Amino acid sequence: MTMERRARGWTLHRGGSRATQAEVLRKLTRAIMSTCLWDPQEEGTSWALGDMRFLTVSAMMPGVGEAAYAQVFSAPYASSAVEVASGRFAPKGVFARLPVSARKRAGLFKGLGLTLAPHGREDWSKDLPPLDEAGCASLARMALEALAEGFGWDPSVPLQASVIHETALREAEAFLEGLRPIHVEGLLREAGLEIVEGEPEDDDEAPAFLVQHGAPLPFQVELMDPVEEEDPPAMAWHYGTIVFSLAINVEEGDALALALALHGLTRWARVELPEEKRVVVSRLDSVEGVTPEGLRAMLDRWMEELTAVRSRLERGPEQAGGGEEEE
Repeated sequence: MTMERRARGWTLHRGGSRATQAEVLRKLTRAIMSTCLWDPQEEGTSWALGDMRFLTVSAMMPGVGEAAYAQVFSAPYASSAVEVASGRFAPKGVFARLPVSARKRAGLFKGLGLTLAPHGREDWSKDLPPLDEAGCASLARMALEALAEGFGWDPSVPLQASVIHETALREAEAFLEGLRPIHVEGLLREAGLEIVEGEPEDDDEAPAFLVQHGAPLPFQVELMDPVEEEDPPAMAWHYGTIVFSLAINVEEGDALALALALHGLTRWARVELPEEKRVVVSRLDSVEGVTPEGLRAMLDRWMEELTAVRSRLERGPEQAGGGEEEE
């Protein structure tokens, strides 16, 4: 999607022996609220699907440099994320020179609920639900504790902050590189759908969301065909394909009859039998170059298919053959 990117940097905390952590916490909380709370009337415009904000707070540690930092990522309707101690951006060996040992830092970050990425570098992160004011205050306390206890920062050391705000220019513009998981989450929540489970933590698995939409079954939205940027910010992977799917477990002997019946009534979805007692209805769409309107249309078509499938399931296994009902 064509974006307008605005960046702003400022001194969040000037440092000094008379400053207190409580004062710094108030400033950090305000910065996180301005990042994670989306006001539709901000600057006289409404946000759009694809908007994002990145807030980075960093400290120039004596003798170490800018190794101590926390980053917050946010998008409308979607989960927020916090990341600290990213080995992707810090010079090699810099964490070994911090006043806090790696073991103590790891124990602290695990206690905060942060997860270490599987690639072996210090890259701790945590996904959070869409935040309200209380959630922003809690996130600020977590970030400040990570800086102070995990890196050895104290109020005598200044803190610098920067925020990048990416704004979608027009609804007619397209997601040229494909979608990020955060775009899909925003789409689903925008439609009023409940996400039961978010994307997997394992980097080897495709991002997927389990979505609840009434009884009886949840469906899954999965991203495939990843495209990696050369210098991405947090969560900057794009994917070129979106897959909507619904898995149905049936009694032995009913799968083939149900699959044939569903194949006859679905117009766009495909019906498969991956296992003896399992029927999967799915549709696959390319999302490279898709517009927000096109993405919403994909979801609408899937919801139409899903309604047809569920209507057929409510008729029960006795009509699995899909024949005409008597008048």
